[in-house]
Amino acid sequence: MTTAETVFEILTKEGGYLPLGKPIRIGSQAFDFTHMLVAGEKANDLVIVIELTGASEDTQVTRSVLAFTRALDVLGSKRSVTAVLTSGQADNDLVNSISRVCRVLPVGAPTGPMAGEIVRDWLAVLLPLKSPPPVEHLADWKANLEKQLEHTDDEPAVARFVHLAEEGKEAVEAELALEISTLADKVLEDGAAQS
Repeated sequence: MTTAETVFEILTKEGGYLPLGKPIRIGSQAFDFTHMLVAGEKANDLVIVIELTGASEDTQVTRSVLAFTRALDVLGSKRSVTAVLTSGQADNDLVNSISRVCRVLPVGAPTGPMAGEIVRDWLAVLLPLKSPPPVEHLADWKANLEKQLEHTDDEPAVARFVHLAEEGKEAVEAELALEISTLADKVLEDGAAQS
Protein backbone atom coordinates (compact mmCIF):
# COMPACT_ATOMS: atom_id res chain seq x y z
CA MET A 1 0.00 0.00 0.00
CA THR A 2 1.41 3.39 -0.96
CA THR A 3 1.51 6.29 1.48
CA ALA A 4 -1.19 8.06 -0.56
CA GLU A 5 -3.45 5.01 -0.16
CA THR A 6 -2.71 4.92 3.58
CA VAL A 7 -3.69 8.59 3.85
CA PHE A 8 -6.89 7.90 1.90
CA GLU A 9 -7.78 4.93 4.13
CA ILE A 10 -7.15 6.78 7.40
CA LEU A 11 -9.12 9.86 6.34
CA THR A 12 -12.09 7.89 5.01
CA LYS A 13 -12.30 5.26 7.76
CA GLU A 14 -11.27 7.26 10.83
CA GLY A 15 -12.03 10.81 9.76
CA GLY A 16 -15.31 10.27 7.91
CA TYR A 17 -14.03 12.02 4.78
CA LEU A 18 -15.82 11.34 1.51
CA PRO A 19 -13.93 10.88 -1.77
CA LEU A 20 -14.73 13.25 -4.61
CA GLY A 21 -14.94 12.07 -8.20
CA LYS A 22 -11.90 12.76 -10.36
CA PRO A 23 -11.24 15.00 -12.08
CA ILE A 24 -13.13 17.70 -10.26
CA ARG A 25 -14.35 20.57 -12.40
CA ILE A 26 -14.52 24.12 -11.11
CA GLY A 27 -15.87 26.36 -13.81
CA SER A 28 -14.04 25.51 -17.01
CA GLN A 29 -10.98 24.07 -15.24
CA ALA A 30 -10.46 20.40 -14.38
CA PHE A 31 -8.28 19.41 -11.44
CA ASP A 32 -6.93 15.90 -10.96
CA PHE A 33 -4.94 15.20 -7.81
CA THR A 34 -4.06 11.72 -6.50
CA HIS A 35 -7.05 11.84 -4.12
CA MET A 36 -9.57 14.53 -3.30
CA LEU A 37 -11.69 14.27 -0.18
CA VAL A 38 -14.29 16.40 1.50
CA ALA A 39 -15.08 16.36 5.23
CA GLY A 40 -18.33 14.90 6.53
CA GLU A 41 -21.21 16.74 8.15
CA LYS A 42 -19.57 18.80 10.89
CA ALA A 43 -16.27 19.84 9.29
CA ASN A 44 -15.59 22.15 6.38
CA ASP A 45 -12.26 20.74 5.13
CA LEU A 46 -11.27 19.87 1.59
CA VAL A 47 -8.20 17.63 1.36
CA ILE A 48 -6.10 17.09 -1.74
CA VAL A 49 -3.56 14.28 -1.62
CA ILE A 50 -0.63 14.77 -3.96
CA GLU A 51 1.73 11.88 -4.57
CA LEU A 52 5.12 13.35 -5.39
CA THR A 53 6.99 11.19 -7.87
CA GLY A 54 10.15 11.67 -9.88
CA ALA A 55 7.95 12.77 -12.78
CA SER A 56 6.11 15.48 -10.83
CA GLU A 57 7.80 18.83 -11.02
CA ASP A 58 7.50 21.25 -8.13
CA THR A 59 6.44 24.11 -10.40
CA GLN A 60 3.65 22.00 -11.89
CA VAL A 61 2.40 20.95 -8.45
CA THR A 62 2.59 24.56 -7.24
CA ARG A 63 0.65 25.84 -10.26
CA SER A 64 -2.05 23.17 -9.82
CA VAL A 65 -2.57 23.93 -6.13
CA LEU A 66 -2.56 27.70 -6.64
CA ALA A 67 -5.02 27.43 -9.55
CA PHE A 68 -7.26 25.08 -7.52
CA THR A 69 -7.43 27.37 -4.48
CA ARG A 70 -7.91 30.42 -6.71
CA ALA A 71 -10.83 28.71 -8.48
CA LEU A 72 -12.41 27.97 -5.08
CA ASP A 73 -11.96 31.62 -4.07
CA VAL A 74 -13.65 32.80 -7.27
CA LEU A 75 -16.64 30.57 -6.44
CA GLY A 76 -16.73 32.02 -2.92
CA SER A 77 -16.03 28.68 -1.27
CA LYS A 78 -15.64 28.76 2.50
CA ARG A 79 -13.85 25.40 2.64
CA SER A 80 -10.35 25.29 4.02
CA VAL A 81 -7.93 23.34 1.84
CA THR A 82 -5.25 20.98 3.10
CA ALA A 83 -2.62 19.58 0.74
CA VAL A 84 -1.12 16.27 1.90
CA LEU A 85 2.17 15.63 0.10
CA THR A 86 3.14 11.94 0.01
CA SER A 87 5.79 9.57 -1.34
CA GLY A 88 8.56 11.93 -2.45
CA GLN A 89 10.46 14.38 -0.32
CA ALA A 90 8.74 17.77 -0.51
CA ASP A 91 11.09 20.58 -1.49
CA ASN A 92 11.11 23.57 0.89
CA ASP A 93 10.28 25.97 -1.96
CA LEU A 94 7.24 23.85 -2.88
CA VAL A 95 5.98 23.74 0.71
CA ASN A 96 6.56 27.47 1.21
CA SER A 97 4.83 28.46 -2.02
CA ILE A 98 1.65 26.45 -1.48
CA SER A 99 1.48 27.10 2.27
CA ARG A 100 0.44 30.68 1.41
CA VAL A 101 -2.91 29.40 0.13
CA CYS A 102 -3.55 26.20 2.11
CA ARG A 103 -2.39 24.06 5.00
CA VAL A 104 0.43 21.71 3.93
CA LEU A 105 1.19 18.33 5.49
CA PRO A 106 4.41 16.90 3.95
CA VAL A 107 4.00 13.26 5.04
CA GLY A 108 6.74 11.81 2.82
CA ALA A 109 7.00 8.00 2.62
CA PRO A 110 7.41 6.51 6.10
CA THR A 111 8.46 2.85 6.15
CA GLY A 112 8.68 0.14 8.75
CA PRO A 113 6.27 -1.28 11.28
CA MET A 114 5.27 2.15 12.61
CA ALA A 115 4.62 3.73 9.18
CA GLY A 116 0.85 3.78 9.64
CA GLU A 117 1.16 5.46 13.04
CA ILE A 118 3.54 8.08 11.65
CA VAL A 119 1.06 8.93 8.88
CA ARG A 120 -1.79 9.02 11.40
CA ASP A 121 0.23 11.45 13.55
CA TRP A 122 0.71 13.77 10.55
CA LEU A 123 -3.03 13.61 9.83
CA ALA A 124 -4.09 14.15 13.44
CA VAL A 125 -5.16 17.75 12.72
CA LEU A 126 -7.73 16.40 10.26
CA LEU A 127 -9.09 13.60 12.45
CA PRO A 128 -11.71 13.86 15.18
CA LEU A 129 -10.45 13.87 18.75
CA LYS A 130 -10.78 10.57 20.56
CA SER A 131 -12.69 10.80 23.82
CA PRO A 132 -10.99 9.50 26.93
CA PRO A 133 -12.62 6.48 28.57
CA PRO A 134 -15.55 7.28 30.83
CA VAL A 135 -14.66 8.03 34.44
CA GLU A 136 -16.55 4.92 35.60
CA HIS A 137 -13.91 2.73 33.94
CA LEU A 138 -11.10 4.59 35.64
CA ALA A 139 -12.83 4.67 39.01
CA ASP A 140 -13.06 0.88 39.27
CA TRP A 141 -9.39 0.15 38.50
CA LYS A 142 -9.00 -2.06 41.55
CA ALA A 143 -11.79 -4.43 40.50
CA ASN A 144 -10.36 -4.63 36.97
CA LEU A 145 -6.88 -5.39 38.32
CA GLU A 146 -8.18 -8.05 40.72
CA LYS A 147 -10.03 -9.69 37.84
CA GLN A 148 -6.83 -9.79 35.77
CA LEU A 149 -4.88 -11.24 38.70
CA GLU A 150 -7.48 -13.85 39.76
CA HIS A 151 -5.59 -16.73 38.08
CA THR A 152 -2.21 -15.86 39.58
CA ASP A 153 -0.84 -16.95 42.91
CA ASP A 154 -1.96 -14.72 45.73
CA GLU A 155 1.43 -13.32 46.59
CA PRO A 156 1.67 -10.95 49.55
CA ALA A 157 3.82 -8.54 47.50
CA VAL A 158 1.07 -8.12 44.90
CA ALA A 159 -1.54 -7.44 47.57
CA ARG A 160 0.83 -4.96 49.25
CA PHE A 161 1.41 -3.02 46.02
CA VAL A 162 -2.32 -2.96 45.18
CA HIS A 163 -2.98 -1.53 48.64
CA LEU A 164 -0.19 1.05 48.20
CA ALA A 165 -1.63 2.07 44.81
CA GLU A 166 -4.63 3.50 46.64
CA GLU A 167 -2.24 5.91 48.38
CA GLY A 168 -0.81 7.08 45.06
CA LYS A 169 2.09 6.68 42.68
CA GLU A 170 4.69 7.99 45.11
CA ALA A 171 3.87 5.32 47.72
CA VAL A 172 4.24 2.53 45.15
CA GLU A 173 7.53 3.96 43.84
CA ALA A 174 8.99 4.33 47.32
CA GLU A 175 8.06 0.76 48.31
CA LEU A 176 9.36 -0.64 45.03
CA ALA A 177 12.66 1.21 45.43
CA LEU A 178 12.97 -0.16 48.99
CA GLU A 179 12.24 -3.72 47.83
CA ILE A 180 14.76 -3.52 44.96
CA SER A 181 17.38 -2.10 47.32
CA THR A 182 16.73 -4.88 49.87
CA LEU A 183 17.00 -7.60 47.21
CA ALA A 184 20.17 -6.07 45.75
CA ASP A 185 21.78 -5.83 49.22
CA LYS A 186 20.94 -9.49 49.87
CA VAL A 187 22.49 -10.59 46.54
CA LEU A 188 25.62 -8.53 47.25
CA GLU A 189 25.92 -9.98 50.77
CA ASP A 190 25.49 -13.55 49.45
CA GLY A 191 28.14 -12.89 46.78
CA ALA A 192 30.60 -11.50 49.36
CA ALA A 193 30.02 -14.48 51.71
CA GLN A 194 30.76 -16.98 48.92
CA SER A 195 34.05 -15.29 47.95
